[in-house]
Amino acid sequence: MTSCPPRSYGSFCPVAQASEVVAQRWVPLILREIMVGYHRFNEIRHALPLISPSVLSQRLKSLEEDGVIRRQNDAEGVAYHLTAAGEELRPIVDALGHWARKWITRDYRSYELDPGVLMWSLRRHVVPARFPPGRTVLHFQLQGEARSRRYWWLVVQHGDDEDVDVCLTDPGFPVTLTVAAPLRVLVDVLMGDTRLADALRQGHLVLEGERELARRFETLFELGASESFTGGDGRPAGAVTAVPAG
Repeated sequence: MTSCPPRSYGSFCPVAQASEVVAQRWVPLILREIMVGYHRFNEIRHALPLISPSVLSQRLKSLEEDGVIRRQNDAEGVAYHLTAAGEELRPIVDALGHWARKWITRDYRSYELDPGVLMWSLRRHVVPARFPPGRTVLHFQLQGEARSRRYWWLVVQHGDDEDVDVCLTDPGFPVTLTVAAPLRVLVDVLMGDTRLADALRQGHLVLEGERELARRFETLFELGASESFTGGDGRPAGAVTAVPAG
């Protein structure tokens, strides 16, 4: 009789065998990021700021060995994509998010409110086509956060090459619009617990800068338009992808 590997349940039960693959710490979240369009190592790492690079590498390797993802080399480097087996996990990962929204009713703990998670989640909701042509810089000031995590920039490019970048350091471009709000207010807006219009009207979220952009700020993001936590159209991050944070 061979010894039981550390991550094995030592069982022929299909649920046990599936859990060995998808129930490891970080795996559902890694899969979710790939599902919503983050295919590069650094994209996944930024979207999951608390995972170490070594653990992320281990999990990606395990998922590849288990046939859930495939590693693909292209002109920009290495990308990770779902296999057919991985795609069949999409409704399962999505169901986890819906289950949590229904049954985990406690308030967020302070350590669960991470500025990095917020900004990379918010990036997925940006609609570049609704921005002016060229480059637009949104400077977010998360009131009450430590200085090192208080200031963030979303750089939105609208044109032939549409893209959205998240920056923790000043990218050096002129700021088009400054967005000031407590982290919790933006989390509640992102999660659909507060309407963006209400946060603006009540003064919990304050805009300063180009008036026309501020006037239609609500239209720049696709919020609350989808019940999916995992996407499903295969569009890259930065495209119109209304995916609840999680």
